[in-house]
Amino acid sequence: MKAAEYDLMRAVEDHHWWYAVLHRLVQETLAGRLPPHARLLDAGCGTGGMLEFLQARMGGLELTGVDAAEDAVRHCHQRGLGAVRSGSVEALEFEDAAFDAVLSLDVLYHAGVDEEKALAEMRRVLRPEGLLVVNLPAFERLRGSHDVAVSGVRRYVSCQVRSLLEHASFEVVMIQYWNAWLFLPLLVWRRMSRTKAGQGTESRSDLKLPPAWLNSLLAGFGRLDAGLCRELHLPFGSSVFAIARKTNHSPGGTLHGRN
Repeated sequence: MKAAEYDLMRAVEDHHWWYAVLHRLVQETLAGRLPPHARLLDAGCGTGGMLEFLQARMGGLELTGVDAAEDAVRHCHQRGLGAVRSGSVEALEFEDAAFDAVLSLDVLYHAGVDEEKALAEMRRVLRPEGLLVVNLPAFERLRGSHDVAVSGVRRYVSCQVRSLLEHASFEVVMIQYWNAWLFLPLLVWRRMSRTKAGQGTESRSDLKLPPAWLNSLLAGFGRLDAGLCRELHLPFGSSVFAIARKTNHSPGGTLHGRN
């Protein structure tokens, strides 16, 4: 991504409703699933919003982050997150079985990231039965100028995510879409943005902090939506969220996706 996009991310992620919903999803996922003083790696941590959130809400965790972008690492260090280093998710500079949990939040879809290599590395650094938490943009039809601005080159459906995880010898514990309530408005918006991009308009991300009252309202709707998507198994949303565990099987099994 461009340096300006990292600056924008840092400016809004601590308060923006979308991040608030994702942070809560991750917190709820980790709660009760990790041992005391668990070690957690945020692989592709961006500007550190998730790590700082977990540091404040789940203080017993030993938190580490890695990101390929120096601009992202700089923002993390400015937050006081000293355990963040520069590096590739395809070649994690950690020992085998070093972590109880790994986060991969909107990372695998970026240009230049090899999904299979990245997942193999995440599996390697996880302890037996370790937890992998993945979030990814959903549905190619939602592609727009936002994806171009943040160097996102692919979007996913749930069966693709399940196949990727199972092929890398992860056991899928749960997979769901979320942000279903904005699917249709977002579809229209992204289609319009593709049209503008085709007319030569500079691509920009959708990151923008709404007024405080609207941001709080959207966060409430977003949390309700995420819960309903999980309970009702809704087959659409703008993101797909998965929880998986490291198994004892060797990587490279046959792909067999299912919803």
